[in-house]
Amino acid sequence: SSELNAANLWTVAVLSFLWTMGISWNDLNFTQGNGDVTTSVMQTLPATFAHATQQTFQGAFCTIVEHPLALIYLSGVTTALANLLQSKAQKDVSAERASVIYSMDPVYGAIFANILLGESLGGLGLLGAFLIVVAAATNAVSDFGGASVDKEVFSAETETRKE
Repeated sequence: SSELNAANLWTVAVLSFLWTMGISWNDLNFTQGNGDVTTSVMQTLPATFAHATQQTFQGAFCTIVEHPLALIYLSGVTTALANLLQSKAQKDVSAERASVIYSMDPVYGAIFANILLGESLGGLGLLGAFLIVVAAATNAVSDFGGASVDKEVFSAETETRKE
């Protein structure tokens, strides 16, 4: 499970980097707007990277200074503690059942956003939540149905080996 968490964190890091580069690319194109179309990608790529790095560190510094307690809570409780509990709990749950639980994450998020923040889903959001719940329920029914057969086969194999 630690490999899965590492892959998850690397994926988030890479996608966040690409997102930041895209925003910085747009910011630089609008601020430099001199109409010169001959500027190559190789000339703007270092400037984009420098701008993205500057914006990221400025934003991070402002967040640390302005909201230290919120940052400690978000990093310590909702990230580190959640990943620790997830890793510990995954040892006792099958991969199929864990995937069903993880696929329900957007539905849980929408429910808590509704309860805590009063937000609501539109028609497509409700349809998406419905489809996720149906897929999870279908998977759970097929998983529970196959579990008893697997146990019977396993116990029969075990008895055969004992003899």
